[in-house]
Amino acid sequence: MMPINKMTMVATLSSTLLLTACNAPSGGGTANGTATAETSASGSTGGGTKPPGNWNATDACALLDKATVGAALGTQVTEAQLGMVHQADGSAAATSECTYTLAGGGNASFMARWSPIADNSDGAMNAAKNAAAASIKAFSDKPVEDIAGLGKKAFFVPGINQLNVFIGEDKFVIITLASADNASAKGIAIALAKKIGA
Repeated sequence: MMPINKMTMVATLSSTLLLTACNAPSGGGTANGTATAETSASGSTGGGTKPPGNWNATDACALLDKATVGAALGTQVTEAQLGMVHQADGSAAATSECTYTLAGGGNASFMARWSPIADNSDGAMNAAKNAAAASIKAFSDKPVEDIAGLGKKAFFVPGINQLNVFIGEDKFVIITLASADNASAKGIAIALAKKIGA
């Protein structure tokens, strides 16, 4: 395998997954291509113009605060920085990312996405997983792992310790624990995902 900076790999994979999730054919909706308004597992409906009041994808740092992340990782989070904020507009999703700086010098990140068109279809979810698997092959021989019983669909990318979870019909999150111990990262990421409704 070719050596590469772990953070570069994480950033590349996160961007690929976000774009894949945003652009994959939905496979759901009506015959004319519009999304249907189904109630998601988390209680929100897709197809609406506003995200659920308790789940603001444009403020990932509020959805998963630094105290919660620090407690899960067993260290202090010295800073939580919000970035990549995009307001929902028409069929474009609301997104943001929170980057957590850890006391020991490591970091973690959390990306949140809410779609006004309820596009967590089988096609979109499979496209995101396939993009992750294809991207990681250049850097690791570890396969992407499906995580049963979490959200509508979830998978974990070992090596970079990244959990991807589709929640209901309209939410998608990526939790990356790049600095966490590989043996415990998956369990920690799953616990954090459950705290935000997965």
